[in-house]
Amino acid sequence: ILRQFLREHVLGRRPGSLYVSGAPGTGKTACLSRVLLDCKDELARSKTVVLNCMALGSPHSVFPALAQHLGLPVATGRERIRSLEKHLTAQGPMVLLVLDELDQLESKGQDVLYTLFEWPQLPSSRLVLVGLANALDLTDRSLARLGAH
Repeated sequence: ILRQFLREHVLGRRPGSLYVSGAPGTGKTACLSRVLLDCKDELARSKTVVLNCMALGSPHSVFPALAQHLGLPVATGRERIRSLEKHLTAQGPMVLLVLDELDQLESKGQDVLYTLFEWPQLPSSRLVLVGLANALDLTDRSLARLGAH
């Protein structure tokens, strides 16, 4: 399923998002890492960014981390988010963003999660987002307004 999703969305240039959940130690990260390795040649023309959200200082730290991986200039606050949004909707290769331990990005109002999951839905978006987490109910609990299930 992971391989098929990546082929359909990254290689097919169709933005989208996928949420993978399961109990700790069930192999979510290992499985996706293996698929990324197996598809390395196929994904060579896209930009792949893998972030472990557990290593970030706060939920909002995901934005400067992503900007750094994409080689974007330093910006702050809302300007950083606008810069990322502009970059992800401009012409260029598809961007595959893998967020491991995604549930660490839960915040008051869930603004970080909503921003990330809304980006693939923007017109001209070239973002494919894959989130991995232990929380089986994250989409119901935190992403309800996106209609994600």
